[in-house]
Amino acid sequence: MRIVDRYILSEALGPFLVALGAFIVLVTGHMLFQVVEVIVEHGVPLPSVLRFIALQVPNATVMALPVATLMGCSLAVNRLSSDHEVVAMRTGGMSLARMMLPMWGLGIIASVATFAIGEAAVPWSRAQAEALVREMVLGRQSLAFEPNQFTDTGQGITIYVNDRIAEREELRDVLIFMTQPADYPMLFLAERAVFRGDVLYPINPRFYFFDGQSLTTQRSAGATIDLREVVTGAAGALRGPLGMAEMTVRDLLSEFRMREEQSPGSGRSFILEAHTRLAMAVSCLVFAALAGPVTLRFARGQSLVGVMAAMIITFGYFLVMIWTRTLGENGALPVPVAAWIQNAALFAAALVGLYRLR
Repeated sequence: MRIVDRYILSEALGPFLVALGAFIVLVTGHMLFQVVEVIVEHGVPLPSVLRFIALQVPNATVMALPVATLMGCSLAVNRLSSDHEVVAMRTGGMSLARMMLPMWGLGIIASVATFAIGEAAVPWSRAQAEALVREMVLGRQSLAFEPNQFTDTGQGITIYVNDRIAEREELRDVLIFMTQPADYPMLFLAERAVFRGDVLYPINPRFYFFDGQSLTTQRSAGATIDLREVVTGAAGALRGPLGMAEMTVRDLLSEFRMREEQSPGSGRSFILEAHTRLAMAVSCLVFAALAGPVTLRFARGQSLVGVMAAMIITFGYFLVMIWTRTLGENGALPVPVAAWIQNAALFAAALVGLYRLR
């Protein structure tokens, strides 16, 4: 690597790392804010809170890397331009495209890191965080169940309560829906359910079972739900079907193929998710390519107008990404177009900008 390349890269690396750390903190704080009510209401211990925060870091890093790449490259170009170093390099015979090459390299590294973290760490951390939240909530038994809301306790058990009496560890008007891997689901209805330790006892529940032909209704006196067993199983393996957030790209493609074989068109959401993740990773390179032309086009002396312009374009990028993804899910756009159109548009704009500033 030439001295000038190391110099340009060093100018971008510092702001990149600072921006990455700042955005990770912001995104992690936002995710923590979403569950702060649960944490406060249920008296979650500090070690569990810290573990939850740590589990948010991989996902926050994936979200922060594209913006951090843009910030690092934009600030580096702005600094070089304000000190007239861009003019000096171009006077020495270096083209603008050659000058931006180290930043493209940073973008490629960030893209690879985004994909690697998204595949290796994010699915596991999201599954563990979901299990941890479930464990924290169910640790306080009756307080875990909000009136008039469905609570997914994991392992195919969903509970709905109409009211609760926390002082007596009692639930009122309880509905318990249980799925079975090799059989039809079951439904329990009970006027009351009480906790004895970690076990929930529906009092004299009515039991409904559909065998594929008829509905059977009877009273059952022996129904119990061991919440600790449910939580432990969920935390250890999450044996239920994975959500898309917990799947790798390979898992998504496999699920897509399986669903398409069963019913053409039913796997659209999975292939769109796979394309979107790849596009998110490549966006780091796109932003690195875009930072130079946009910043130089709007740079004015010592001002940060160029950097602000790049950030506004980034904000528009994510708005368009959400919009095109919605169109892709609805079938209004082909999946590759819905996932990649914003990357293609910005990369083309970056090339045009470099050509016009040559």
